Amino acid sequence: MSSNALSKRPRRVREWLRGSVLASAAEGYEGYLESRGHTALVIAMYVGGVAHFAHWLTRTGRCVGDIDEALINRFIDRHAPACRCVQPCRHRRRDLRLALILLLQWLRQERMVATVVLPRGPLEAELDEFERHLIGVCGLAASTRYRYLHVIRHFLKACSGSQPIDIARVTVHDVRGFIEQHCEHWQPASLRLLVAAVRSYLRYKALGGAVVEPFAAVLPRLPHWTLESLPKTLRQAQIKRLLEAFDRTRPKGLRDYAIARCLIDLGLRAIEVSRLTLEDIDWEKGTLTIRSKGGRVDLLPLPKALGTAIAQYLRQARPQNHSRALFVRCRAPRDRLTTSGMGEALRCVARQCGLGSQYMGMHGFRHYVPRCTMV
Repeated sequence: MSSNALSKRPRRVREWLRGSVLASAAEGYEGYLESRGHTALVIAMYVGGVAHFAHWLTRTGRCVGDIDEALINRFIDRHAPACRCVQPCRHRRRDLRLALILLLQWLRQERMVATVVLPRGPLEAELDEFERHLIGVCGLAASTRYRYLHVIRHFLKACSGSQPIDIARVTVHDVRGFIEQHCEHWQPASLRLLVAAVRSYLRYKALGGAVVEPFAAVLPRLPHWTLESLPKTLRQAQIKRLLEAFDRTRPKGLRDYAIARCLIDLGLRAIEVSRLTLEDIDWEKGTLTIRSKGGRVDLLPLPKALGTAIAQYLRQARPQNHSRALFVRCRAPRDRLTTSGMGEALRCVARQCGLGSQYMGMHGFRHYVPRCTMV
């Protein structure tokens, strides 16, 4: 960012910033917005909102170190609706909140304000210990740990209430009641996960000397028949129609097409596609490095159609930024594209080509057997 970037802002914005407690931070904040990939119009809007906030801070006698979530909420909820500051100034609550959240994020990154560490209660401390066990002993993936912790949080709340966490006070009736209250509304697959999470937690407590043998009888082993549900996928003609529906004249279409080819040609999981980096592609050897479940790393051959799609995306569509992720967001912040972002993009294309009712999600592509050639 050029040193005179702020000189291009409206006069009132320049005056409010230069005469405020945020004078030394204004240029750095604007550079932070640029590095995230925001457009000039959005940067001007956010800087205008911060200028209004800076003017209010200075007028009320506050300093940079006072800035936190509570002070931002006070400005947005109390000052902005009844503001009589000299125009022009930003009043729209959504714009102000976005601008000030990013300001606080940058100030904490630069250590200009303290990072608030919220006190951890007994429940959070117990979940932290259990998560360390799931990582160090069980080696579970982050997504599985998240589901287990979600179940155990509700389990401990149901068994302990407002009392301190103590497994010795948990009874067989508590465990049975917790499982039975979910049996009516949950599907078998979800119930299997719930039982697995509770069983894993009880085994963890047993390592610390807790007596958990009485609970074994009330933890059901839900059957899972090999072919109880046959995998569903699109037919070859439907796959062809889906691939032809991507608008490859636009950057987003090129990106989404390359993602779809990763799912179809190699049968990757969505999280495996999201984890891909620029360094994972070996163009000379024609291979792709995949980081799979349980920390496993696999080396797969790169199909010709997929390699062509990725190369076209990198040359014509991928925005330049600091992220090493292969697939990034088209809009700011231009960081790694999440699995939910991928899923929404593919759902939109499926609806556009008339496959909305047949499309069963990204995982369904793992059951499709493509015919592809290697690079």
